[in-house]
Amino acid sequence: MAIDLNRFGFNTVTMGGDLGHKLECMKAAGFAGVELWARDLVAHPAGVEKAAELVKASGLKVTDFQPLRDFECAPDAMRPHRLEMAREQLRQMAMVGADLLLVCSTTSPLAIDDPERAAEDLRTLATLATPLGIRICYEALSWGRHVNRWHQAWDIVQRCKRENVGLNLDTFHMSVHGDDTPETLKALAQVPAEKIFLVQLADYFFEYSDRQADMIELARHQRLFPGEGLHDVRDLVQLLEDKGYRGHYTFEVFNDDYVNSDPMVVGQRAMKSARWIAESHVGANQTSTMRRQP
Repeated sequence: MAIDLNRFGFNTVTMGGDLGHKLECMKAAGFAGVELWARDLVAHPAGVEKAAELVKASGLKVTDFQPLRDFECAPDAMRPHRLEMAREQLRQMAMVGADLLLVCSTTSPLAIDDPERAAEDLRTLATLATPLGIRICYEALSWGRHVNRWHQAWDIVQRCKRENVGLNLDTFHMSVHGDDTPETLKALAQVPAEKIFLVQLADYFFEYSDRQADMIELARHQRLFPGEGLHDVRDLVQLLEDKGYRGHYTFEVFNDDYVNSDPMVVGQRAMKSARWIAESHVGANQTSTMRRQP
């Protein structure tokens, strides 16, 4: 059975133009969800409240709100400031009805290398989020200071021992570290489906490079929609579906060419990718081997 297309979300960073037009193009292309950034609200020329009204009026589900950066493992002197920033993002989330906050692993050179401290910080955040009905989704950035692989992020999520703290999987950050191999997928199969809160999908042309500068350049400027590059995400999707994952898939695709193109065309291109993924899912152990041509 094909995956329900309503489970696919589109990231605002992939389109050029103002927020209102982006939302209209996503909806017109067939997307039911939008992946919002805090800057979508705070940078809106009419103010945060007006931006929140546009989001709610669009009828799109906010799949997640992002990103809370450099939160965990900050030095003691910085912790009050980081908590204040977290409270502000939680406030913004309430304005748009978002219930999932994406937390990226810290890249700060001041960050402490201590998984227990990271788990403690995420527990504190989870406590702030609980009364608001918000879940916390922890992601390993491929250039993270101390956490840059999905299994490290999963270790910290487990240490948290909080129901509203789970794992984000980003296929880009996994792939650049070679974590999209059959061996890695076997390890991922051991993660309970209910602890995976979000899956972000992207492709790219180039092969793996261990230079951080190359990762960042590729990540921020040259990602592609799934099926347009060299890194097939369908085995991962198949595994997740077969193990019971029923959350959202979102396209977090940073690409300068897409931003400078007609947003409607970009949205339609993304929906072709969503359909390709959705229709490739045919049930356990029956993965299709056909690739879509860009």
